[in-house]
Amino acid sequence: MRNIIAWFADNHVAANLLMVLIVIGGMVSLPLLRTEVFPIVAPNEISVTVSYLGAGPNEVEDNITIPVEEALKGVPNIKKMSSRSGRGSSRVTLQLARGANVQIAMDEIQARIDGIRSFPRDIEPPRVKLEIQNDDIIDVVVSGNTDQQTLAAVARKVRSDMLALPDVSLVEVRGMPPNTISIEVSEFDLRRLGLSMQSVANAISDSSVDISVGSIRNGFGSLQIRADNRAYYSDEFADITILQQSNGTRIKLGDIAEIKDGVSERFFIFRSKGKPSIVLSAELSPGQDVLRLTSQIKDYLESAAPTFPQGITVTTWRDDSVEFFQRLEMLISNSLSGLVLVFFLLLMFLRLDLALWVTFGIVIAFSGTFIAMNMFDFSVNQISLFGFLLVLGIVVDDAIVIGETIHEAQREGKKGLKGAIFGAQTLSKPVILSVFTTILAVAPLLLFESETGQQARDISVVVAAALLFSLVECLLILPCHLSGNKPFEPDYDWYRKFLKFQSKVAQWLVDFARYKYKPFIEKCLRVKYLTSSIFLSILVLFVTAYVLGFVRSSFNPEIPSNILRYSVEISETAPEGTGERIHNAMVDAISGPGGVEEKFAKETGMERNILFPNYDSFVFGNNIRMSLEMSSEALAIIKPEEVMNEWQERVGEIPEAVEVTLKNSRSDQRRGGDLSFYVSASNQKDLADAVEKVKLEMRDIQGLTQIYDNRDRQTLELNIKLKPEAEHYGLTLGILSQQVRLAFYGRIVQRIPRDGETMDIMVRYPLEARQNINALREMYIKTPEGGEIPFNMVAEMEYVPLLLSPERINGQDIIKVQASMNKNIVSPYETYKHLENSVFKELEKTIPGFSVIPDGEIEEESIFFGEITFYLSLVLLAIYAVLAIGLRSYVEPLIILTAVPFGFVGAIIGHLLMDMPISLYSFLGLFAAAGVVINDNLVLIDCIKGLKKDGMHFREAIPEAGRMRFRAIILTSLTTFIGLVPIMLETSYQAIFVIPMVVSLTFGVLFATFITLILVPCLYDIKDTILERIESLKPKEEGITDIGTAE
Repeated sequence: MRNIIAWFADNHVAANLLMVLIVIGGMVSLPLLRTEVFPIVAPNEISVTVSYLGAGPNEVEDNITIPVEEALKGVPNIKKMSSRSGRGSSRVTLQLARGANVQIAMDEIQARIDGIRSFPRDIEPPRVKLEIQNDDIIDVVVSGNTDQQTLAAVARKVRSDMLALPDVSLVEVRGMPPNTISIEVSEFDLRRLGLSMQSVANAISDSSVDISVGSIRNGFGSLQIRADNRAYYSDEFADITILQQSNGTRIKLGDIAEIKDGVSERFFIFRSKGKPSIVLSAELSPGQDVLRLTSQIKDYLESAAPTFPQGITVTTWRDDSVEFFQRLEMLISNSLSGLVLVFFLLLMFLRLDLALWVTFGIVIAFSGTFIAMNMFDFSVNQISLFGFLLVLGIVVDDAIVIGETIHEAQREGKKGLKGAIFGAQTLSKPVILSVFTTILAVAPLLLFESETGQQARDISVVVAAALLFSLVECLLILPCHLSGNKPFEPDYDWYRKFLKFQSKVAQWLVDFARYKYKPFIEKCLRVKYLTSSIFLSILVLFVTAYVLGFVRSSFNPEIPSNILRYSVEISETAPEGTGERIHNAMVDAISGPGGVEEKFAKETGMERNILFPNYDSFVFGNNIRMSLEMSSEALAIIKPEEVMNEWQERVGEIPEAVEVTLKNSRSDQRRGGDLSFYVSASNQKDLADAVEKVKLEMRDIQGLTQIYDNRDRQTLELNIKLKPEAEHYGLTLGILSQQVRLAFYGRIVQRIPRDGETMDIMVRYPLEARQNINALREMYIKTPEGGEIPFNMVAEMEYVPLLLSPERINGQDIIKVQASMNKNIVSPYETYKHLENSVFKELEKTIPGFSVIPDGEIEEESIFFGEITFYLSLVLLAIYAVLAIGLRSYVEPLIILTAVPFGFVGAIIGHLLMDMPISLYSFLGLFAAAGVVINDNLVLIDCIKGLKKDGMHFREAIPEAGRMRFRAIILTSLTTFIGLVPIMLETSYQAIFVIPMVVSLTFGVLFATFITLILVPCLYDIKDTILERIESLKPKEEGITDIGTAE
């Protein structure tokens, strides 16, 4: 290595070509990099979905879900199996274990599902699907004051055109009319004509056909024979003959049935800014580019705008590329500000050419990183951008240390090339060790299995690549540029004045190290045991404060968004019209007289359309949702919390609500509340009792709101039972239930392709009858002999409670408990730990089979910390091994690693000063901080060893080494801190979830600097003192010459 350094230092052409090659390679690679909002996580879940239309949740669970679970028991590499049964559908989700082969698992699951023979006949074919994460990137809104069918026609055309674009592969539709033609025949008309629902269904199936029936070969070739009389629209179905009477009269379907084409039976609203609308959401698939996708869609809409019907507008909103650009612009501007600050800081202490080349090292390191990202297909996303932010102040550390050493060597007489080679070779070993230990520190991010951990992988790639290229720059390029016999010094009067100022500043730092720091550290060394005890006490104090919850923490910080989302789920038993009333209240609270838009428009003096460009609203069944967009201009002067508070206050209390959420966070899109977990027990009664006791305890916890469980989503079910008289007529429950199902749910008699979609043709009772219990009582049942008997004569009904979405985990019945919370008061993890230590422990003793399974953020946090504990242990062992081999010492690596936990103390202090909770991103910042402090400790200990090797006693060498490396250590810490100050002081909402990571890094490095300059010398002194005493007890001929080192 020493020869390579010397060769590059002496060969300007080679060094400059290497530099130019890296920079040009980076410039070429940068525009080729894919862009994503967030990195797409590798799929590790497989779902099995089965539709059983018309069946209730209990029927679905008994006939679909449980057989699927039984069939899938024992599938290899399944970590967790969860299921949910609902009206007409079952979904079983299998989470794969780490390292599982996805394709083998898919094949095994598909084979077992295909082997199930107990499924009901009326189910749809089961679907086995790998759950791939696709992010909604941009919404295209088709809106206008027209009928739904006209909107649907335009939306279908736009969707078809979007899918024809090169980079658009997935477009989800929201607000489209149902793909159903409902043919409704009353009981009165059926009996009047002697028909049954089955005979009507058969007539439709027999008449509406499109069948190829063979071919005829003759002298002219082959002629295909086809019977094509398929009906596609309501008037065509109305013309189908259902019955031909004896007098020749033909009864058409339109004579006895009401035919509804695409009409929703459940109350349905989908509006954009008050107009009926349909939304087309373009999704980003793995490997696609967000900027190319959104630009293609926008270009298409601009060119197609003149072709849209008058009165219909097609616009975009929820465009994630806009938010991506805003965050990218924020990070770049703050990074450039940090870069300028770093340069001027270096200029205060280093000569101009040294400061320039050290700062230019950042450009080289980043260019090399772009090359690596392009080679290994890593994208530019918000996480990888954080990686660049983290290394902004780190990549100059090695260049500062080497540049400082070269500068000192040249000042002490080793002129030009000789001084450059000497300085680079002297510190090549500790610099290489520090780079590889820093890479090892962030390596665990590549191995995390949790979704949160996987998203952080890009950080480790960016940090590792940047550090490797910075190593190339500081060892192979920088020495060449500092090898001149005469430093670059412009002959300007202002520059000479600046040099005098710089000389004073630099000399002040040198004098501070000589006359302030060195005497101070000598005093500390005289009471080294007391000094070490004080630092150890500080460490114990702050770690204990964190563990006991005195420091706020929030593992999964809410990623801010400019979209405010208001969601309400109302009870199944709420009166008709409740959904529409709540929807209108939510809309009026925004756009009505005295609403949110008007209030803030008056307060700010800005147009409401500028502050709030768009909103949409959605009602379907029991779910009411509304989204409000805040512009960047609004976010600059209005806090989203103010808007949400005003909005909620104007809507008021919603007594019919089962769940209410109002957030401006991307994290609200995850399933479940802020706190969620599953409870199981040996039987249903004990399970219900346990859940009530848990919820009672939760109500006493300050900061928890909206405490509920999935039993709150209940309704009543009519349970049909046969009377003894039914046996006399040859009726069974199966015969009776099939006829009731055909009338009240209906039967899909055909599926036809139309307008690029599949339409279901259903035959059933009119809606009014299906909503009236008397229609069931008055229904006539066909007997096996062909007679008719009133329903009431052979059957009776009773009301029973019905759980709408029963769930199971690993084959066990569970109840899911959820709660929303104010994370400024309490965190999910703290709350869960409190429940574990109180009510959970009590219930484990009193309720048989009681257990709790964490879900959502709690589950993610437990997985993450389990991984981080395991991998951090491995990393520390690996770093210790690298340092031990490099330093040829068993003890010195332990001294170097002592600074790492003190970085956490600095992070806690920083979060307390900035009044923010410690989160996942805080821990990511600590990984980078560990690399910086290890680097500083390595440089210091290498200097101590060098002085000892020159014959100086360790008690003299330790303070002298501290003095010699004081400026380099201070500069590396200050450049890291100063480079990140702009982002730490950023007030825009785009920077909110970046700041915890920056705070951990900056304050962790600052505090660990005191450890490097004070505690590490004391620990080294203690180590050498102990070894010296051991040495004194040995015969002189057996003594060791290099204390603490194994040669």
